[in-house]
Amino acid sequence: MNLTSTPSPTDAADSSSTPSIRWLEWALVVLLFFLFVGPLTPEVNEPHYLSKARQYWNPAWCPDDHFLNSADAHGVFYWSFGWVTTMVSFPVAAWIGRFLCWGAIALAWQRMINKIDGRPWFGLLTIASGLMGIHYLHMAGEWLVGGVEAKCIAYAFAFWGIGDALSDRWNRAWIWLGVASAFHVLVGGWMVVCLMICWLVTPRLRPTLVSILPGVIVGGAISAIGVVPLLLLNLDASPAEKDWASYYYVYERLSHHLVVHTFQAEFKARFTFAILAWGVTAWLVRSHDKARILNGVVLGSVVLVVIGVVIDQMYFIVLQDWLTGAKLLRLYWYRIADVMVPLALAVNMVLWCHLNRERFPVISRGVLVGMGLLVVVGLAVRMTDRWTATASPADRSSLVSDPAAWETTCYWVRENTPPDAICLTPRLQSSFKWYAQRAEVVTTKDVPQDDLNLLEWRSRRGDVHWRSFHNEETLSLAGLTEADIRELADKYQVRYVIVDQALARKDGKVLDWTFPKIYPAGDDQTASYEVYEVTP
Repeated sequence: MNLTSTPSPTDAADSSSTPSIRWLEWALVVLLFFLFVGPLTPEVNEPHYLSKARQYWNPAWCPDDHFLNSADAHGVFYWSFGWVTTMVSFPVAAWIGRFLCWGAIALAWQRMINKIDGRPWFGLLTIASGLMGIHYLHMAGEWLVGGVEAKCIAYAFAFWGIGDALSDRWNRAWIWLGVASAFHVLVGGWMVVCLMICWLVTPRLRPTLVSILPGVIVGGAISAIGVVPLLLLNLDASPAEKDWASYYYVYERLSHHLVVHTFQAEFKARFTFAILAWGVTAWLVRSHDKARILNGVVLGSVVLVVIGVVIDQMYFIVLQDWLTGAKLLRLYWYRIADVMVPLALAVNMVLWCHLNRERFPVISRGVLVGMGLLVVVGLAVRMTDRWTATASPADRSSLVSDPAAWETTCYWVRENTPPDAICLTPRLQSSFKWYAQRAEVVTTKDVPQDDLNLLEWRSRRGDVHWRSFHNEETLSLAGLTEADIRELADKYQVRYVIVDQALARKDGKVLDWTFPKIYPAGDDQTASYEVYEVTP
């Protein structure tokens, strides 16, 4: 069966709901995303992405920040959205970006899911269930809906492309996945691999290889906009530098996303359950052609997981060649499955209920009611956490000692220091540039993507945070001596030091520097943060 010969592709049950209902459903999906994420900024990754995006368009902003001056791995995202950050504040830019991403994901999801089942509210129920599944069943910390960053846009284009594959427009599908790859190489690239695996395992439904070559070629050319700059990032690095940069990136900085044997046993168990449940439901709806295509894509993501696990076990345990293993594990093998398995599980379950509502009416209604209750309970728990929080997700994730005092201190730095100042900042924070808009020597969160700058980043961490811990076993900068500070000032042109005194007091550390304390004024002994100026 050659589906490319179909003269006018049709969508499943397209006429079963009116445009007004479709738009209402889309709005409810966006509302769901808003309720899920909560009212505060910044999200965990927003200071990282949006500060890089602003400096991309305005190099004079924080001109001497090491991370901001490192290579750009997501140039298409910075180019297409970064200009917004130069016109409005970071929080406003974040909200603009969030609603753009959420709206795009909701629209692409709704379009994709309508190819499988066009009944009203099918898209809402499946994305709600899938979103809860991603949040509570993920293994490697991947997410679909959150702050604004490159992968959110990539997922929207990927869903749009899968929707075209479901409509037998495979050439368009490859093109849209090429656009997704341009925005985020790993999300788009792995989706291409997953769709290729789908093409291989659905011989009755797939078009011929020759017929899809134009889409593959055009999509590949578009993806080169993002892929080629990424491939050129490390031309100046030696093989040894590349090896060690990958090692530090994978095993020291991002093992919680990349190294499966370090994942919590609970995370691995629940995700294994999700894969098994998906496999069962995929078998139950195997007679539905559109579901077979979607599940073929998800099978591709599961294959990637298996490859990642094999690499992890082979190079870490059997061969004990950690350097080679790190280079391979750097590719985020578990990213797509973390998202697609829960989504497809939800789709399969709801679809099975619709297909069997007459044959098994009690079971079908029971499954739908159960899913609805799980969604309500899961969303209530999530909303309770997000909507009652007194600190932003970024500050909570980095364990800021006193979020309110941290923001106040950063705003003071912004108002009372030169725009080109370079600061030493606390280890347990990731939002200094967001609030203070000043350059930092190093931030744990802001790991560069090119190998040479990644090695420099690690060296800076050693000079600052690890030295402090080595001196006096504290993550506070109070562990640095005055001689250390002067050395760092000479090496990195540091002018200001922000000390987490709440952490220092907890660790029993007392500063004996002779530098003037410029914030807070007076002899307040209870301030959570203090700012010192490094003087000659």
